[in-house]
Amino acid sequence: MKSKILFYLIFTLSINSVFAQKLVEDFVLSNPEQKVASKFSKITVIDSRIDTTNVGIIQKGAFNKKALLKPTESLKKQIEKVFDNLILDKTGNGELLLNIRDFKFAEVTEAFSETGYCYLRADLFSKKDSVYMKIDFIDKVFEVNAMDVTKKNIKNGSQKLIDFITSSLVSDVQGEYYSFDDILKISSLEKRKIPAYNTTNFENGVYMTFDNFKNQKPSIKDIKIIKNKKNQITKILWIRANNSEFEINNNDLFAVIDEGKVYVNNNDKFIPVEFKDDDFYFIGRAKVTAKTGTVVLASAFFGILGGLLASDSSADFIMKIDHLNGAAIQVKLIEK
Repeated sequence: MKSKILFYLIFTLSINSVFAQKLVEDFVLSNPEQKVASKFSKITVIDSRIDTTNVGIIQKGAFNKKALLKPTESLKKQIEKVFDNLILDKTGNGELLLNIRDFKFAEVTEAFSETGYCYLRADLFSKKDSVYMKIDFIDKVFEVNAMDVTKKNIKNGSQKLIDFITSSLVSDVQGEYYSFDDILKISSLEKRKIPAYNTTNFENGVYMTFDNFKNQKPSIKDIKIIKNKKNQITKILWIRANNSEFEINNNDLFAVIDEGKVYVNNNDKFIPVEFKDDDFYFIGRAKVTAKTGTVVLASAFFGILGGLLASDSSADFIMKIDHLNGAAIQVKLIEK
């Protein structure tokens, strides 16, 4: 989990400086190193990433200027070509469907080396007549180190994607069945299985983890909330069995619910959350101009909750909570 946290801090908070510098580098998937036998002869690729225009950032030159990795040929077409180069022949009669939900690269410079990160979230399905059986899922960050990490990072990330596909080429795994339309809205279907996304009556208490929150199982129910004149939460007290009060460290919490209202922990401050359009939204603060190297780990996956990338300036973002891991996804910068 920590490596995922680190990756998204680097990527989401560095992307603004990329746009400012307007450096762009073509992204090309590495080809498979060897061919493998397969019962599948065809692959259909759905690119369901939030931003399909790029696959992250790299650092270029002696001053490590950040450049946007932007494929000239679409990621979808590149994956289809990689698949054709991966399988020994097309005698198999099976058909795969790959749903790419996220695929991004990022780098950070340290004292004497660079660290590269690749994040991959994807689903694999096997087509059965007019429906699709889910046979695999991946949600991981992969890390490499080198003096100049770019080529190694891209090769490693490409290989991890290839490995994910390869692992299912002779698979007999049995999974749930989906229609094509179901796959297009798979996030919504996943949310239907999460209690927090299917209620308007949120359970009061403090939640140490996102898992506690999504399952609506408070870590501690007997609490006392202290607010200031601006109605902001300043302190949370645990009312113990003997009626004594114990102050809870904000660092230990993912969220708190008071009188049915959700507050998420954003940089040790509890920010009001609004549930709308099947997602939890809040306005969070993030730093946007990344320096080299110094990173503070966050307490959630995509972005800001609990930690910040070292920087010179801050900004407010509209954010939403990732329904699979509780990460804070930056949706939109709030212009001043």
